[in-house]
Amino acid sequence: MLGTVFSCQRHNVSPEFEILSNHRQQLLSDSLPEAKKWLQQKVIFINESVNTDKKVNQYYKENGSWFWLDEDTIFLTKADKITNFLEKEALAMGFSPQSFFIDEIREKVNHLRLMDFDSTSTSAIETMALLEWQMSKAYLRYAQGQRYGFVNPHRLLNHVETRKEGGYRTIFDIDLEKAHENFMEEALKHAVDDDPTEYLQSLVTHNPIYERLKLELAKDTTGENHHRILCNMERLRWRHTQSSDTDNKKRIFVNIPAQQLWAICPDSVLSMRICCGAWKTKTPLLESKISYIQFNPEWNIPSSILRDEVSSHAGDSAYFARNDYFIVHRNSGDTINPRFITSAQLRSGAYRVAQHSGHRNSLGRIIFRFKNQFDVYLHDTNNHGAFNSDRRTISHGCVRVQRPFDLLLFVLNKPDEWMLDKIRLSIDMKPETTKGKNYLKEHNEEHRGEPIRLTNIAYVTPNIPLSIDYYTYYPNPETGEFEAWPDRYEYDVQIIKAIKPFLP
Repeated sequence: MLGTVFSCQRHNVSPEFEILSNHRQQLLSDSLPEAKKWLQQKVIFINESVNTDKKVNQYYKENGSWFWLDEDTIFLTKADKITNFLEKEALAMGFSPQSFFIDEIREKVNHLRLMDFDSTSTSAIETMALLEWQMSKAYLRYAQGQRYGFVNPHRLLNHVETRKEGGYRTIFDIDLEKAHENFMEEALKHAVDDDPTEYLQSLVTHNPIYERLKLELAKDTTGENHHRILCNMERLRWRHTQSSDTDNKKRIFVNIPAQQLWAICPDSVLSMRICCGAWKTKTPLLESKISYIQFNPEWNIPSSILRDEVSSHAGDSAYFARNDYFIVHRNSGDTINPRFITSAQLRSGAYRVAQHSGHRNSLGRIIFRFKNQFDVYLHDTNNHGAFNSDRRTISHGCVRVQRPFDLLLFVLNKPDEWMLDKIRLSIDMKPETTKGKNYLKEHNEEHRGEPIRLTNIAYVTPNIPLSIDYYTYYPNPETGEFEAWPDRYEYDVQIIKAIKPFLP
Protein backbone atom coordinates (compact mmCIF):
# COMPACT_ATOMS: atom_id res chain seq x y z
CA MET A 1 0.00 0.00 0.00
CA LEU A 2 1.40 3.37 -1.09
CA GLY A 3 -0.47 5.51 1.44
CA THR A 4 1.89 7.39 3.73
CA VAL A 5 2.26 6.93 7.45
CA PHE A 6 3.88 9.86 9.22
CA SER A 7 5.22 10.14 12.76
CA CYS A 8 4.28 13.17 14.80
CA GLN A 9 6.94 14.81 16.91
CA ARG A 10 5.39 17.05 19.54
CA HIS A 11 7.09 20.09 20.93
CA ASN A 12 6.01 22.75 23.37
CA VAL A 13 3.02 24.37 21.71
CA SER A 14 0.27 26.78 22.74
CA PRO A 15 -3.05 25.44 24.00
CA GLU A 16 -4.79 26.92 20.94
CA PHE A 17 -2.41 25.07 18.62
CA GLU A 18 -2.91 21.87 20.59
CA ILE A 19 -6.68 22.18 20.28
CA LEU A 20 -6.51 22.78 16.51
CA SER A 21 -4.11 19.87 16.11
CA ASN A 22 -6.39 17.55 18.00
CA HIS A 23 -9.40 18.67 15.96
CA ARG A 24 -7.42 18.19 12.77
CA GLN A 25 -6.38 14.67 13.67
CA GLN A 26 -9.94 13.84 14.65
CA LEU A 27 -11.20 15.21 11.33
CA LEU A 28 -8.67 13.15 9.41
CA SER A 29 -9.52 10.04 11.37
CA ASP A 30 -13.27 10.49 10.89
CA SER A 31 -13.48 11.92 7.38
CA LEU A 32 -10.64 10.45 5.31
CA PRO A 33 -12.74 7.48 4.07
CA GLU A 34 -15.45 9.87 2.87
CA ALA A 35 -12.88 12.18 1.29
CA LYS A 36 -11.32 9.25 -0.60
CA LYS A 37 -14.73 8.14 -1.82
CA TRP A 38 -15.60 11.70 -2.87
CA LEU A 39 -12.37 11.99 -4.87
CA GLN A 40 -12.87 8.64 -6.61
CA GLN A 41 -16.33 9.71 -7.73
CA LYS A 42 -15.63 13.32 -8.73
CA VAL A 43 -12.30 12.90 -10.50
CA ILE A 44 -13.97 10.76 -13.19
CA PHE A 45 -15.62 13.82 -14.71
CA ILE A 46 -12.50 15.96 -15.00
CA ASN A 47 -10.95 16.30 -18.47
CA GLU A 48 -7.21 16.98 -18.41
CA SER A 49 -4.89 18.43 -21.08
CA VAL A 50 -1.61 17.55 -19.29
CA ASN A 51 -0.53 13.92 -19.61
CA THR A 52 0.67 13.51 -16.03
CA ASP A 53 -2.69 14.79 -14.76
CA LYS A 54 -4.38 11.96 -16.63
CA LYS A 55 -2.11 9.47 -14.85
CA VAL A 56 -2.96 10.97 -11.48
CA ASN A 57 -6.69 10.85 -12.26
CA GLN A 58 -6.45 7.23 -13.30
CA TYR A 59 -4.62 6.36 -10.10
CA TYR A 60 -7.19 7.95 -7.81
CA LYS A 61 -10.07 6.40 -9.74
CA GLU A 62 -8.66 2.91 -9.26
CA ASN A 63 -6.79 3.04 -5.94
CA GLY A 64 -7.87 4.16 -2.49
CA SER A 65 -4.34 4.73 -1.16
CA TRP A 66 -3.32 8.35 -0.66
CA PHE A 67 0.16 9.84 -0.75
CA TRP A 68 -0.13 13.06 1.23
CA LEU A 69 -2.97 13.16 3.77
CA ASP A 70 -3.32 10.56 6.45
CA GLU A 71 -4.18 10.43 10.11
CA ASP A 72 -1.47 12.87 11.03
CA THR A 73 -0.69 16.48 10.20
CA ILE A 74 3.03 16.65 9.37
CA PHE A 75 1.97 16.95 5.71
CA LEU A 76 1.10 20.62 6.38
CA THR A 77 4.80 21.38 6.77
CA LYS A 78 5.60 19.32 3.68
CA ALA A 79 2.96 21.17 1.69
CA ASP A 80 4.61 24.46 2.66
CA LYS A 81 8.02 23.19 1.55
CA ILE A 82 6.70 21.84 -1.75
CA THR A 83 4.71 24.95 -2.68
CA ASN A 84 7.66 27.21 -1.83
CA PHE A 85 9.96 25.02 -3.92
CA LEU A 86 7.60 24.78 -6.90
CA GLU A 87 6.89 28.51 -6.86
CA LYS A 88 10.60 29.32 -6.98
CA GLU A 89 11.31 26.73 -9.69
CA ALA A 90 8.33 27.76 -11.81
CA LEU A 91 9.50 31.38 -11.90
CA ALA A 92 13.06 30.30 -12.73
CA MET A 93 11.75 28.19 -15.64
CA GLY A 94 9.50 30.98 -16.95
CA PHE A 95 6.38 29.05 -15.93
CA SER A 96 3.38 30.29 -13.99
CA PRO A 97 3.35 29.15 -10.34
CA GLN A 98 -0.36 28.52 -10.87
CA SER A 99 0.49 25.77 -13.34
CA PHE A 100 1.47 23.89 -10.15
CA PHE A 101 -1.70 24.99 -8.29
CA ILE A 102 0.35 26.97 -5.75
CA ASP A 103 -2.36 29.38 -4.57
CA GLU A 104 -5.07 26.71 -4.54
CA ILE A 105 -2.96 24.33 -2.46
CA ARG A 106 -1.96 27.08 -0.04
CA GLU A 107 -5.56 28.14 0.40
CA LYS A 108 -6.66 24.59 1.23
CA VAL A 109 -3.68 24.05 3.53
CA ASN A 110 -4.61 27.24 5.37
CA HIS A 111 -8.21 26.07 5.78
CA LEU A 112 -6.97 22.78 7.20
CA ARG A 113 -4.38 24.44 9.40
CA LEU A 114 -7.00 26.78 10.94
CA MET A 115 -9.79 24.21 10.76
CA ASP A 116 -11.81 26.83 8.89
CA PHE A 117 -14.78 24.75 7.65
CA ASP A 118 -18.54 25.05 7.81
CA SER A 119 -20.59 23.12 10.36
CA THR A 120 -21.74 20.45 7.89
CA SER A 121 -18.11 19.36 7.26
CA THR A 122 -18.90 19.00 3.53
CA SER A 123 -16.27 21.57 2.66
CA ALA A 124 -13.76 19.77 4.86
CA ILE A 125 -14.21 16.55 2.91
CA GLU A 126 -13.90 18.35 -0.40
CA THR A 127 -10.90 20.34 0.80
CA MET A 128 -9.03 17.22 1.90
CA ALA A 129 -9.84 15.40 -1.34
CA LEU A 130 -8.83 18.30 -3.60
CA LEU A 131 -5.70 18.97 -1.56
CA GLU A 132 -4.51 15.37 -1.92
CA TRP A 133 -5.35 15.41 -5.63
CA GLN A 134 -3.75 18.79 -6.43
CA MET A 135 -0.63 18.01 -4.41
CA SER A 136 -0.09 14.87 -6.46
CA LYS A 137 -0.79 16.66 -9.74
CA ALA A 138 1.59 19.52 -8.94
CA TYR A 139 4.31 17.17 -7.67
CA LEU A 140 4.13 14.85 -10.67
CA ARG A 141 3.81 17.67 -13.21
CA TYR A 142 7.13 18.98 -12.00
CA ALA A 143 8.83 15.62 -11.38
CA GLN A 144 8.16 14.09 -14.78
CA GLY A 145 8.44 17.38 -16.67
CA GLN A 146 11.80 18.27 -15.15
CA ARG A 147 13.18 14.75 -15.55
CA TYR A 148 11.93 13.93 -19.05
CA GLY A 149 10.50 17.15 -20.49
CA PHE A 150 7.11 18.78 -20.32
CA VAL A 151 6.67 18.01 -24.03
CA ASN A 152 7.10 14.66 -25.80
CA PRO A 153 8.90 15.61 -29.05
CA HIS A 154 8.17 12.24 -30.66
CA ARG A 155 4.46 12.84 -30.22
CA LEU A 156 4.62 16.56 -31.02
CA LEU A 157 7.03 16.90 -33.95
CA ASN A 158 6.08 13.65 -35.66
CA HIS A 159 2.51 14.92 -36.06
CA VAL A 160 3.39 18.19 -37.76
CA GLU A 161 3.92 17.28 -41.40
CA THR A 162 1.43 15.20 -43.37
CA ARG A 163 2.41 12.88 -46.23
CA LYS A 164 0.72 12.78 -49.61
CA GLU A 165 0.02 9.08 -49.17
CA GLY A 166 -1.59 9.72 -45.80
CA GLY A 167 -0.43 9.82 -42.21
CA TYR A 168 2.47 11.87 -40.87
CA ARG A 169 6.11 12.11 -41.79
CA THR A 170 8.62 11.21 -39.07
CA ILE A 171 11.01 14.12 -38.54
CA PHE A 172 12.23 13.50 -34.97
CA ASP A 173 14.17 10.27 -34.44
CA ILE A 174 16.42 10.97 -31.47
CA ASP A 175 16.37 8.33 -28.74
CA LEU A 176 15.46 9.92 -25.41
CA GLU A 177 15.16 8.65 -21.88
CA LYS A 178 11.50 7.93 -21.15
CA ALA A 179 9.44 7.71 -17.98
CA HIS A 180 8.74 4.08 -17.17
CA GLU A 181 5.25 2.82 -16.34
CA ASN A 182 5.75 3.02 -12.58
CA PHE A 183 7.40 6.44 -12.55
CA MET A 184 4.41 8.13 -10.90
CA GLU A 185 4.20 5.69 -8.01
CA GLU A 186 7.98 5.68 -7.52
CA ALA A 187 8.15 9.47 -7.57
CA LEU A 188 5.25 9.85 -5.15
CA LYS A 189 6.75 7.33 -2.75
CA HIS A 190 9.06 10.20 -1.80
CA ALA A 191 6.07 11.82 -0.11
CA VAL A 192 7.23 9.93 3.00
CA ASP A 193 10.65 11.64 2.88
CA ASP A 194 11.33 14.24 5.54
CA ASP A 195 11.77 16.74 2.73
CA PRO A 196 10.30 15.60 -0.64
CA THR A 197 11.77 18.67 -2.36
CA GLU A 198 15.21 17.04 -2.15
CA TYR A 199 13.94 14.40 -4.55
CA LEU A 200 12.43 17.05 -6.84
CA GLN A 201 15.74 18.92 -6.84
CA SER A 202 17.58 15.74 -7.85
CA LEU A 203 15.55 15.60 -11.07
CA VAL A 204 16.85 18.90 -12.45
CA THR A 205 19.06 18.43 -15.50
CA HIS A 206 22.74 18.93 -14.73
CA ASN A 207 23.43 20.29 -18.21
CA PRO A 208 25.45 23.50 -17.67
CA ILE A 209 23.84 25.07 -20.74
CA TYR A 210 20.44 24.61 -19.08
CA GLU A 211 21.64 26.53 -16.04
CA ARG A 212 23.02 29.28 -18.28
CA LEU A 213 19.66 29.50 -20.06
CA LYS A 214 17.93 30.02 -16.72
CA LEU A 215 20.26 32.97 -16.10
CA GLU A 216 19.59 34.27 -19.62
CA LEU A 217 15.86 34.05 -18.93
CA ALA A 218 16.27 36.07 -15.72
CA LYS A 219 18.16 38.78 -17.66
CA ASP A 220 15.59 38.93 -20.47
CA THR A 221 13.84 42.02 -19.15
CA THR A 222 12.39 43.09 -22.51
CA GLY A 223 10.89 39.70 -23.28
CA GLU A 224 12.17 39.79 -26.88
CA ASN A 225 13.99 36.49 -26.49
CA HIS A 226 11.64 34.99 -23.89
CA HIS A 227 9.89 32.30 -25.92
CA ARG A 228 13.09 31.31 -27.68
CA ILE A 229 14.82 30.68 -24.34
CA LEU A 230 11.83 28.71 -23.01
CA CYS A 231 11.85 26.43 -26.07
CA ASN A 232 15.54 25.66 -25.79
CA MET A 233 15.31 25.01 -22.07
CA GLU A 234 12.62 22.46 -22.88
CA ARG A 235 14.88 20.83 -25.50
CA LEU A 236 17.59 20.45 -22.87
CA ARG A 237 15.16 18.61 -20.61
CA TRP A 238 14.96 15.92 -23.32
CA ARG A 239 17.83 13.67 -22.24
CA HIS A 240 19.49 11.88 -25.13
CA THR A 241 20.54 8.28 -24.75
CA GLN A 242 23.47 8.43 -27.22
CA SER A 243 26.77 9.07 -25.53
CA SER A 244 29.29 11.28 -27.29
CA ASP A 245 32.19 9.38 -25.73
CA THR A 246 34.53 7.68 -28.19
CA ASP A 247 38.17 6.71 -28.02
CA ASN A 248 39.22 10.02 -29.54
CA LYS A 249 36.43 12.17 -28.01
CA LYS A 250 35.34 13.54 -31.39
CA ARG A 251 31.77 14.41 -32.30
CA ILE A 252 29.89 16.28 -35.02
CA PHE A 253 27.04 18.65 -34.24
CA VAL A 254 24.73 19.95 -36.97
CA ASN A 255 22.32 22.67 -35.92
CA ILE A 256 19.56 23.23 -38.48
CA PRO A 257 18.49 26.76 -37.42
CA ALA A 258 22.15 27.88 -37.51
CA GLN A 259 22.67 26.18 -40.89
CA GLN A 260 26.05 25.22 -39.50
CA LEU A 261 28.15 22.15 -38.72
CA TRP A 262 30.71 21.93 -35.94
CA ALA A 263 33.26 19.11 -35.75
CA ILE A 264 34.33 19.11 -32.12
CA CYS A 265 37.25 17.54 -30.29
CA PRO A 266 38.79 18.50 -26.93
CA ASP A 267 41.37 20.95 -28.27
CA SER A 268 39.74 22.40 -31.40
CA VAL A 269 36.51 23.05 -33.28
CA LEU A 270 36.09 22.91 -37.05
CA SER A 271 33.06 24.81 -38.35
CA MET A 272 31.46 25.09 -41.76
CA ARG A 273 28.25 26.11 -43.44
CA ILE A 274 25.65 23.59 -44.48
CA CYS A 275 22.68 23.44 -46.80
CA CYS A 276 19.76 21.54 -45.29
CA GLY A 277 16.22 20.51 -46.12
CA ALA A 278 13.69 22.89 -47.60
CA TRP A 279 10.36 23.54 -45.87
CA LYS A 280 8.61 20.69 -47.72
CA THR A 281 11.55 18.30 -47.31
CA LYS A 282 12.80 19.14 -43.82
CA THR A 283 16.01 17.55 -42.65
CA PRO A 284 15.06 15.03 -39.94
CA LEU A 285 16.49 15.37 -36.45
CA LEU A 286 18.52 12.31 -35.52
CA GLU A 287 21.57 10.89 -33.82
CA SER A 288 23.84 8.25 -35.28
CA LYS A 289 27.51 7.49 -35.85
CA ILE A 290 29.50 8.00 -39.04
CA SER A 291 30.85 4.59 -40.02
CA TYR A 292 32.38 5.08 -43.46
CA ILE A 293 33.06 7.58 -46.22
CA GLN A 294 32.32 6.88 -49.86
CA PHE A 295 33.98 8.57 -52.83
CA ASN A 296 32.39 9.38 -56.19
CA PRO A 297 29.01 7.95 -55.19
CA GLU A 298 26.12 7.35 -57.51
CA TRP A 299 22.92 8.98 -56.34
CA ASN A 300 19.97 6.63 -56.14
CA ILE A 301 17.08 9.04 -56.40
CA PRO A 302 14.59 8.56 -53.51
CA SER A 303 11.13 7.36 -54.45
CA SER A 304 9.51 10.62 -53.31
CA ILE A 305 11.71 12.69 -55.65
CA LEU A 306 11.24 10.15 -58.43
CA ARG A 307 7.47 10.37 -58.01
CA ASP A 308 7.13 14.13 -57.51
CA GLU A 309 9.83 15.50 -59.81
CA VAL A 310 11.51 13.05 -62.17
CA SER A 311 8.50 11.04 -63.39
CA SER A 312 7.00 14.04 -65.19
CA HIS A 313 10.06 14.01 -67.51
CA ALA A 314 9.50 10.42 -68.70
CA GLY A 315 10.31 10.10 -72.40
CA ASP A 316 12.56 13.21 -72.39
CA SER A 317 16.01 11.83 -73.21
CA ALA A 318 17.56 15.31 -73.10
CA TYR A 319 16.45 15.81 -69.48
CA PHE A 320 18.00 12.51 -68.40
CA ALA A 321 21.22 13.21 -70.31
CA ARG A 322 21.46 16.75 -68.98
CA ASN A 323 21.24 15.51 -65.41
CA ASP A 324 23.36 12.38 -65.93
CA TYR A 325 20.40 10.18 -64.88
CA PHE A 326 19.97 6.57 -65.95
CA ILE A 327 17.09 4.11 -65.49
CA VAL A 328 17.42 0.49 -64.35
CA HIS A 329 14.72 -2.17 -64.16
CA ARG A 330 14.86 -3.48 -60.60
CA ASN A 331 14.18 -7.15 -61.41
CA SER A 332 16.20 -7.64 -64.59
CA GLY A 333 18.94 -5.08 -63.92
CA ASP A 334 18.61 -3.86 -67.53
CA THR A 335 19.30 -0.21 -68.32
CA ILE A 336 16.24 1.36 -69.97
CA ASN A 337 16.26 4.04 -72.66
CA PRO A 338 14.44 7.11 -71.25
CA ARG A 339 12.60 7.50 -74.58
CA PHE A 340 10.66 4.31 -73.93
CA ILE A 341 9.55 4.90 -70.34
CA THR A 342 6.27 6.40 -69.13
CA SER A 343 5.47 8.46 -66.05
CA ALA A 344 3.27 5.66 -64.75
CA GLN A 345 6.11 3.16 -65.08
CA LEU A 346 8.52 5.42 -63.18
CA ARG A 347 5.98 5.83 -60.39
CA SER A 348 5.24 2.08 -60.23
CA GLY A 349 8.32 1.21 -58.18
CA ALA A 350 9.57 -1.27 -60.76
CA TYR A 351 12.35 1.06 -61.91
CA ARG A 352 15.29 2.70 -60.22
CA VAL A 353 16.64 6.06 -61.38
CA ALA A 354 20.17 7.03 -60.42
CA GLN A 355 22.70 9.72 -61.25
CA HIS A 356 26.16 8.79 -62.53
CA SER A 357 29.10 9.62 -60.27
CA GLY A 358 31.31 12.52 -61.19
CA HIS A 359 31.46 16.30 -61.10
CA ARG A 360 27.76 16.71 -61.98
CA ASN A 361 26.52 14.37 -59.27
CA SER A 362 24.28 16.04 -56.68
CA LEU A 363 26.14 14.24 -53.87
CA GLY A 364 29.45 15.63 -55.07
CA ARG A 365 32.60 13.54 -54.60
CA ILE A 366 32.40 12.67 -50.90
CA ILE A 367 29.54 11.30 -48.79
CA PHE A 368 29.62 10.48 -45.07
CA ARG A 369 27.46 7.42 -44.35
CA PHE A 370 25.68 6.61 -41.09
CA LYS A 371 22.72 4.45 -40.13
CA ASN A 372 19.33 6.16 -40.20
CA GLN A 373 15.81 5.39 -41.38
CA PHE A 374 15.60 8.38 -43.71
CA ASP A 375 18.46 7.71 -46.17
CA VAL A 376 19.90 11.14 -45.43
CA TYR A 377 23.63 11.80 -45.14
CA LEU A 378 26.29 14.47 -44.97
CA HIS A 379 27.76 15.01 -48.40
CA ASP A 380 29.59 17.21 -50.86
CA THR A 381 27.66 19.00 -53.61
CA ASN A 382 28.00 20.04 -57.23
CA ASN A 383 26.59 23.49 -56.36
CA HIS A 384 29.07 25.16 -54.03
CA GLY A 385 27.65 28.60 -54.77
CA ALA A 386 24.67 27.78 -52.56
CA PHE A 387 26.85 28.16 -49.47
CA ASN A 388 27.08 31.89 -50.13
CA SER A 389 23.35 32.36 -49.53
CA ASP A 390 22.00 33.49 -46.16
CA ARG A 391 19.10 31.04 -46.31
CA ARG A 392 20.33 27.58 -47.19
CA THR A 393 17.24 25.41 -46.60
CA ILE A 394 17.22 24.06 -50.14
CA SER A 395 17.92 20.31 -50.10
CA HIS A 396 15.64 17.27 -50.22
CA GLY A 397 16.61 16.45 -46.64
CA CYS A 398 20.31 15.57 -46.76
CA VAL A 399 22.93 17.90 -45.31
CA ARG A 400 25.41 19.38 -47.79
CA VAL A 401 28.70 20.39 -46.19
CA GLN A 402 30.82 23.31 -47.32
CA ARG A 403 34.27 21.75 -46.77
CA PRO A 404 33.94 17.99 -47.18
CA PHE A 405 37.66 17.24 -47.42
CA ASP A 406 38.37 19.11 -44.18
CA LEU A 407 35.58 17.14 -42.55
CA LEU A 408 37.13 13.95 -43.92
CA LEU A 409 40.46 14.88 -42.27
CA PHE A 410 38.62 15.37 -38.98
CA VAL A 411 36.71 12.09 -39.20
CA LEU A 412 39.53 9.73 -40.21
CA ASN A 413 41.76 8.43 -37.44
CA LYS A 414 45.35 9.47 -38.23
CA PRO A 415 45.35 8.60 -41.95
CA ASP A 416 48.76 8.29 -43.58
CA GLU A 417 49.69 10.73 -46.35
CA TRP A 418 49.59 8.15 -49.14
CA MET A 419 46.05 7.19 -48.14
CA LEU A 420 45.04 10.85 -48.34
CA ASP A 421 46.70 11.24 -51.72
CA LYS A 422 44.87 8.17 -53.05
CA ILE A 423 41.66 9.87 -51.97
CA ARG A 424 42.72 13.17 -53.57
CA LEU A 425 43.57 11.47 -56.85
CA SER A 426 40.28 9.57 -56.79
CA ILE A 427 38.22 12.76 -56.48
CA ASP A 428 40.31 14.73 -59.01
CA MET A 429 42.27 16.77 -56.49
CA LYS A 430 46.00 17.37 -56.86
CA PRO A 431 48.25 15.04 -54.83
CA GLU A 432 50.48 16.58 -52.17
CA THR A 433 53.08 13.87 -51.51
CA THR A 434 56.02 12.95 -53.71
CA LYS A 435 54.60 9.45 -54.06
CA GLY A 436 51.28 10.84 -55.22
CA LYS A 437 52.85 13.20 -57.72
CA ASN A 438 55.04 10.43 -59.11
CA TYR A 439 52.02 8.12 -59.41
CA LEU A 440 50.22 10.76 -61.44
CA LYS A 441 53.17 11.13 -63.82
CA GLU A 442 53.76 7.41 -64.21
CA HIS A 443 50.13 6.42 -64.73
CA ASN A 444 48.77 9.40 -66.62
CA GLU A 445 49.24 7.68 -69.96
CA GLU A 446 47.68 4.48 -68.60
CA HIS A 447 44.43 6.27 -67.71
CA ARG A 448 44.35 8.22 -71.02
CA GLY A 449 42.05 10.93 -69.77
CA GLU A 450 39.83 8.56 -67.79
CA PRO A 451 39.35 9.44 -64.10
CA ILE A 452 41.74 7.84 -61.64
CA ARG A 453 39.89 5.78 -59.07
CA LEU A 454 42.33 4.36 -56.51
CA THR A 455 39.79 4.05 -53.72
CA ASN A 456 36.05 4.35 -53.28
CA ILE A 457 35.64 3.88 -49.54
CA ALA A 458 37.29 4.70 -46.20
CA TYR A 459 36.11 3.20 -42.94
CA VAL A 460 35.82 5.38 -39.85
CA THR A 461 37.31 3.74 -36.75
CA PRO A 462 36.13 4.48 -34.15
CA ASN A 463 32.77 5.65 -35.47
CA ILE A 464 32.15 9.37 -34.91
CA PRO A 465 28.96 10.39 -33.05
CA LEU A 466 26.74 12.68 -35.10
CA SER A 467 23.86 14.81 -33.87
CA ILE A 468 21.54 16.64 -36.26
CA ASP A 469 19.47 18.76 -33.93
CA TYR A 470 17.47 21.97 -33.67
CA TYR A 471 18.36 24.81 -31.29
CA THR A 472 17.33 28.41 -31.89
CA TYR A 473 19.27 29.81 -28.90
CA TYR A 474 22.44 27.98 -27.96
CA PRO A 475 26.16 28.54 -27.35
CA ASN A 476 28.29 28.59 -30.46
CA PRO A 477 30.72 25.66 -29.91
CA GLU A 478 33.62 27.80 -31.17
CA THR A 479 33.09 30.85 -28.98
CA GLY A 480 30.94 29.50 -26.14
CA GLU A 481 28.70 32.57 -26.50
CA PHE A 482 24.94 32.28 -26.94
CA GLU A 483 23.63 32.99 -30.42
CA ALA A 484 20.06 33.28 -31.68
CA TRP A 485 18.94 31.75 -34.97
CA PRO A 486 15.64 31.83 -36.89
CA ASP A 487 12.97 29.22 -36.19
CA ARG A 488 13.31 27.91 -39.74
CA TYR A 489 10.91 24.98 -39.44
CA GLU A 490 8.68 26.68 -36.83
CA TYR A 491 9.34 24.01 -34.22
CA ASP A 492 9.52 26.70 -31.53
CA VAL A 493 5.96 27.60 -32.44
CA GLN A 494 4.90 23.99 -31.81
CA ILE A 495 6.72 23.79 -28.47
CA ILE A 496 5.22 27.04 -27.18
CA LYS A 497 1.74 25.75 -28.03
CA ALA A 498 2.47 22.51 -26.17
CA ILE A 499 3.75 24.18 -22.97
CA LYS A 500 1.01 26.82 -22.99
CA PRO A 501 -0.75 25.24 -19.94
CA PHE A 502 2.38 26.05 -17.91
CA LEU A 503 2.92 29.65 -19.04
CA PRO A 504 1.72 32.84 -17.32
